[in-house]
Amino acid sequence: SNASVSNSWRVMMVAHVDYGVEEAQANGLVDNYRYTDANDDPAKQISDVEDLLTQGCDVLILSAAASDVVDPAGQAAMEAGIPVVTLDRDVADPAHRVAYVAGDNCVMGKTQAEFIVEQLGGEGNVVELSGIAGASPAEERLRCANEVFAANPGITVLEQAYANWSPTEGQAIMANWITKYPDSDGVWSDAGLQGAGAIQAYLDAGLPVPPITGEDFQMFWRLWVENDLNAFAPSFSTRQGYQAVQIALDVLKGVPVPEHFIIDPLVATNDNIGDLYNPKLPDEAIVDAIPEVLLKMYPEAFE
Repeated sequence: SNASVSNSWRVMMVAHVDYGVEEAQANGLVDNYRYTDANDDPAKQISDVEDLLTQGCDVLILSAAASDVVDPAGQAAMEAGIPVVTLDRDVADPAHRVAYVAGDNCVMGKTQAEFIVEQLGGEGNVVELSGIAGASPAEERLRCANEVFAANPGITVLEQAYANWSPTEGQAIMANWITKYPDSDGVWSDAGLQGAGAIQAYLDAGLPVPPITGEDFQMFWRLWVENDLNAFAPSFSTRQGYQAVQIALDVLKGVPVPEHFIIDPLVATNDNIGDLYNPKLPDEAIVDAIPEVLLKMYPEAFE
């Protein structure tokens, strides 16, 4: 269902964190592991951090629901002597964490926009579907995409909306835009979640899907392949979760760590999607994952 796939990225990210922790526990590097899920509620996340600090911990891995709002939680942890590693979503002040693990959101938004510009020959009308307002990945991708569009005066951005990384919301917004902007020539979507919803809106309307962007979300890939679309999808790899654990362990061992660790993307294009696509994976799967994690979560896809 759309409700389940909208949470799939978080589930896969946590699976990678779990995989890294299990490996560390097997090697005697981790005793206790506590996990909380704020479900994108900044107030709950702040409360969760406060609770974890009260319970006692040696290092905190934090994916900020909203960079500015959750920033004081990172500050409180650091001031308490607990190093903070941010994952996927950063806090506002770099001084309030020791390292940030993520994909390169700016490059992601930029290359997605460059694809749209190239496919339109530098001339046309574009709509933009972003993730969650205030979340650092969404804001960085949008900022860098808009820099590309602004540098191409033949491109007009008709409207931008936040779809909360939800296929359901992406579909509803796009269905409205199809009527409101019948002359849309391209759809810039910062992720495959709302991108899949946008594709479905066009299919339901019986209209051809214009050039569209997404990432390594199986539903997006399936709709792309089954409908022979013109699309582009750099991944925002859930491997970040595993890497965040490795950096957290290095911090505890006193090993110097990079201030910003970037995970290189898997880039799906019209030329290679046929080779990358595994039709046995379910719609909620995030493809650019550690193979062992994919196999553990979806063993039937590899039989």
